[in-house]
Amino acid sequence: MNKWIKALLAETIFSIWWIVSGLSTVSTFFLPSLSGKPRLVSTISTLVGFAWANFRVFQKQEHKILSLTTTLASHEERKSELRIRQDAESRYFLNPVNNLRNADFNGAYFEFHLMIENVGRRNSSITGYELEIRELEGSRYKLEPIEGETRVQARSCLHGLQPTLSLSKNRVILVPAESTTSHGTLLFRVQDGITMERFVDAGLRMHGEQLRFDNLHCRLTLIDTTDSSATQEFELHEA
Repeated sequence: MNKWIKALLAETIFSIWWIVSGLSTVSTFFLPSLSGKPRLVSTISTLVGFAWANFRVFQKQEHKILSLTTTLASHEERKSELRIRQDAESRYFLNPVNNLRNADFNGAYFEFHLMIENVGRRNSSITGYELEIRELEGSRYKLEPIEGETRVQARSCLHGLQPTLSLSKNRVILVPAESTTSHGTLLFRVQDGITMERFVDAGLRMHGEQLRFDNLHCRLTLIDTTDSSATQEFELHEA
């Protein structure tokens, strides 16, 4: 209210000034009879000036409201916004060389247990998958999820999988707006740079009777078709 009154007074003073100037010019050259009636001229100027000031303030307020509405609309533009909720029991499987138990390996499978949330107002189609292994410097991979795999050969034994839990269908994950996927899994295979030598050089060690390696800390990034992305770090144990 105070801002409105200040704006109104400012506009009124300016309006009265130019109206008085106009009436003075008119009375001098066209209506000499008004020259002897200063009160009438003042009253007319004040009323007209006040009315015009109201209109000007209203116009400016409407313009501000329109600008704010436009700005808010642009901020509320429909877009996807992804979040990853990790579940327990994510794991990795080291692929043995020549099927030798607890020995050398070349490549690995990574199984993530998770749920994906889309808090945005636009449906999301996830098609990009990136994996980074914190313990292995420079290990950043662009991958595609593996679907339909029922078992994986690890260094210790053959492990069964549950392909029905896969969140990916034809390498795409669909997440409706303001919704979530079910709790499920994503399975990836990495072959480049996953060797016994590299693990040892990174300070990873084997423990226990099964000679399993230390847990790995993996950063998983999901990217959809609008370039909206989400990243989450997982701790995976060797299976």
